[in-house]
Amino acid sequence: MEFDYIIIGGGSAGCVLANRLSANSDQQVLLLEAGPADKNLLIKIPAAFYKLYKSKVDYGFYTEAQAGAADRRLFVPRGKTLGGSGAINAMIYIRGHRLDYDGWADAGNPGWSYEEVLPYFKRSEHNHTFGGNTFHGQTGEWHISSQQPHPLTQIYVAAAQAAGYPALADFNAQEDFGIGVHQVNIKNGKRHSPAHAFLIPARSRANLTVKTGLHVERLQLDAQCVSGVWVQLHGRLQLLKARKEVVLTAGSIHSPLLLLRSGIGDSTYLSGLGITPLHHLAGVGQNLQDHPVVPLVYRTQKGASLDSADNLWNLGRWLFTQKGPFTSNLAEGGGFLRSEPGLPAPDLQLHFAPAFFVNHGFDKPQGNGMSLAPILLQPESRGTVRLHPNNFHKPLIDPRVFQSPNDLRVLREGFKMAQQILHQEVFTPWRQAPFLPQVALNNDVDIDQYIRENVELLYHPVGTCKMGADEEAVVDAQLRVHGLSGLRIADASIMPTITRGNTQAPTIMIAEKAADLILGRV
Repeated sequence: MEFDYIIIGGGSAGCVLANRLSANSDQQVLLLEAGPADKNLLIKIPAAFYKLYKSKVDYGFYTEAQAGAADRRLFVPRGKTLGGSGAINAMIYIRGHRLDYDGWADAGNPGWSYEEVLPYFKRSEHNHTFGGNTFHGQTGEWHISSQQPHPLTQIYVAAAQAAGYPALADFNAQEDFGIGVHQVNIKNGKRHSPAHAFLIPARSRANLTVKTGLHVERLQLDAQCVSGVWVQLHGRLQLLKARKEVVLTAGSIHSPLLLLRSGIGDSTYLSGLGITPLHHLAGVGQNLQDHPVVPLVYRTQKGASLDSADNLWNLGRWLFTQKGPFTSNLAEGGGFLRSEPGLPAPDLQLHFAPAFFVNHGFDKPQGNGMSLAPILLQPESRGTVRLHPNNFHKPLIDPRVFQSPNDLRVLREGFKMAQQILHQEVFTPWRQAPFLPQVALNNDVDIDQYIRENVELLYHPVGTCKMGADEEAVVDAQLRVHGLSGLRIADASIMPTITRGNTQAPTIMIAEKAADLILGRV
């Protein structure tokens, strides 16, 4: 019941830290995960990721109704298993832009500039395409590979070039503008999740204990020191003690919830819920950011897309050979664009799927389709994660989508760019009737209305336990919670601002750096 380190949350960051902290056999490490072990077969099948949404390995959250999104509640899947959201995502390997990390450092977080975090990206990476070079590693545990794109994805890249956008072979190197095919964490035709990459190799260590299905109720706070965690075990609350540190890796939804349940947060807010404030930190649960995304979907010729591949024949092919269309991550194509010339970095991203992707995959239209989605990379809007007043284990998620009018303006430009690409002549033999929207939109009023009625979030919540030195900051540049000892946070919630791209790789980088900080190596 006593360990050197207790890690709360077995997602991407937790799996990395469990591996790194237990590498020293003298350290007793406990990893706690509320969900089950990652035994669901669909976790391994790349093309099946969306079939895990609202399953036993997904919390399946929704936001509060969003005034900026036609009063709709937006879907927020979060992994509830070893590997966390890295077990149910689309496996896209994107690090973000150099300016993301330089911006963190410039905002008062020494040690987090691009040049300083690049070695941590490379440490984790075993890149099959680019090998070991200035930008990539080849000795890490996490396998990153290129995929053989579907013919429609190849046409998408050609169409983007015809529209004036350059081809880009590597989204994680020097160039930051252009269209290409995503690299993915897939190994031998199967998802290479953080649990498989980092946790499985460490599970045999006698000094590492992994507990699944275990819910953490609150942190034990003695004066200004976190000394352990209270969990539901064998039907009653029990205290697990940490001799050195508790490390919170529960993600941008659950990390602030646990702090708030423990009396760590805004004192006035906590008192209003009947929770005794133990440590005032106004920023807990503030600063929520995510990437708004809007779909453009067209029908294609019969048999022309991956929609025709979802059958027992291809499932059997994958089961026996790990080959075929089930090895696709669906969101095969990508890209980074600027909404206007002269911007220092891209503010728009594209995802292309050679398939229908409608309503998170819950809706399956008849026939074949293709989907292209522009994504707002640097939203100005900021939201919150709060405790549900009737159940402190459930969140109230309010991203305040389009609270800043500029967010809608930039995404509108992304919509126009995506529509331009889809209307290129090279797509003519394949593009049939529009599905979403049902007609081409040519004026800003119609585009804005469509965006509000169809915008979703890209499953990238960050920022709710912000790193920094201002009044809203929750952790310092060493990831220590301000004003407390014995507690660090090492997940996507510490990002001051969201990175320009998918957030799994940056989260794993954060965990790699956190391990060095905890062990005193930096």
